[in-house]
Amino acid sequence: MAMPGRNASGTPAVFSEGRLRLLKACMALFFALLCLLARHGSLTHGLAHPLFAGSLLLLCGMGFYLIFYHALGFLFHHAMACTLAKEEAPLRQLPLLTLLACLGCWMLYFLTEYPAIMTPDSVNQLEQVLGMVPYSNHHPWAHTMLIGFFYRLGTLFTGNVNGALAFFTLFQMCFMASCAAYLIHVLQRLKVSNQLCLLAAAFYALIPYHGILAVTIWKDVMFSGAVLLFTASLTALRLIGIQSRLQKWLHGTIYVLSGIMVCLFRSNGWYAFLFSLPFLLFSFRKQIKGMLPVHLGILAAVLFIKIPVMNAFQVTQPDFVESVSIPLQQIARVLCQDKELTREQWESIHRVMDTTYIKELYSPGFADNMKELVRAGDPDYLAGHKGEYLRLWLSLGLRYPGVYLQAYIDQTIGYWYPDPDYTVARVGGIIANDTGAVSQPLAGGPALVKIKEILLKLDELIPLYGLLFSMGAMLWALLCCIAISVSKGTKERLILFLPGLAVILTLLAATPVSSEFRYAYSLAFTLPLYLLLPFFPSSR
Repeated sequence: MAMPGRNASGTPAVFSEGRLRLLKACMALFFALLCLLARHGSLTHGLAHPLFAGSLLLLCGMGFYLIFYHALGFLFHHAMACTLAKEEAPLRQLPLLTLLACLGCWMLYFLTEYPAIMTPDSVNQLEQVLGMVPYSNHHPWAHTMLIGFFYRLGTLFTGNVNGALAFFTLFQMCFMASCAAYLIHVLQRLKVSNQLCLLAAAFYALIPYHGILAVTIWKDVMFSGAVLLFTASLTALRLIGIQSRLQKWLHGTIYVLSGIMVCLFRSNGWYAFLFSLPFLLFSFRKQIKGMLPVHLGILAAVLFIKIPVMNAFQVTQPDFVESVSIPLQQIARVLCQDKELTREQWESIHRVMDTTYIKELYSPGFADNMKELVRAGDPDYLAGHKGEYLRLWLSLGLRYPGVYLQAYIDQTIGYWYPDPDYTVARVGGIIANDTGAVSQPLAGGPALVKIKEILLKLDELIPLYGLLFSMGAMLWALLCCIAISVSKGTKERLILFLPGLAVILTLLAATPVSSEFRYAYSLAFTLPLYLLLPFFPSSR
């Protein structure tokens, strides 16, 4: 096989056999390590002697490695010759049909959950809109203001809380359906077959968690739509030979607006964009005169809203405690296991929180209890002495690395391992609140309730279908798609995976909950594009 580069026909050349084996070996080793990290406790349960436990883990690791190595070999063998190029007339109305199909299928959830699904986070944002509590950027203020705009618009037409909320819910449904339709448009421009485009459309219309989340007032929903728009418009700008001025403006405008939304609709989206920015600029180096102002414009718009606009509206920013969920969990784990600490370490800890009930409050996969414990103590001292607590965290980590590692595994496992136990989008109704919003279904009855229950439990009954409900499985699929792109000699295409991958990396750095599907919904919502990216023909 040829080395990476271009062959005589001008198409990308693939890896040599030796480099392909190395790539498979590295990925197999990585996946085997993840399996051992996730399952080492159950694998060695009952083995007290370290030698026996270590030997068993080594044998299991070798077995995992061989399974993954040969599975990846099978995958790469078939992926190498696969391309999506197909000369056929596209179904021109398919993007519009996708939008209508999504809205039609999601209407079941809108009618049975009218006016929306609302949890404590949703109610807090509505309270800000109504002026019941001060503005806060703990839940993205820009998203709260968007809710407020449609709430006030709905109030003009309906005059009641539920009707006003329904205006935002319908807007969110239309936005998410439009995101799916835009993806279908981009896929058609990339000459993806009608069958695959229909399959992608069915994924959005029929998978039940899309419908449930489309009628749930959470920041994560529109943020995920923005990630898809940003990635799809980036794909269009990088892979499609755009000649029409109208097409350039369409994809460019979507790129800018979705980039601003990614930065403003979740705090980790801002960090993911900053992380991706140097690589994005490098990928556009040949068009830097045009694309540098575009990216600077996104930054300028976001910073303008984040600083002068939010200051003018007296928006409170999230406290420092919110960003240190994982370090807090690691230190708490050390305390709960009664590990030895120096007098200075104890003084630093007691300076910011009371540890009397820490064992009762500590939850391995849920950091909010520890954050509230610090907030009940002296969070300002923690924020003002970051260096002291960084040294405390590092010193305990060096002394008790195994405790830190286990705490990290328990805090993040849902995002990187395919088989932890958690539910997906099984929320409903509106929690009790003082805003006047109440659940008022427009359709119901035992039949509809049973249909919803069955749809939401099919992932437990159909194993392969259940992979679409697993954040870890989707992350593994994303990594495999990246590896296939590398092996096919299309490394310049890796930039298309980066924004979505950066979002997941921010979760692995600071997630407060170990297995919260909505936090990684952007990965699920962009999944069809990721799965197809390695097989797009180069048209530029």
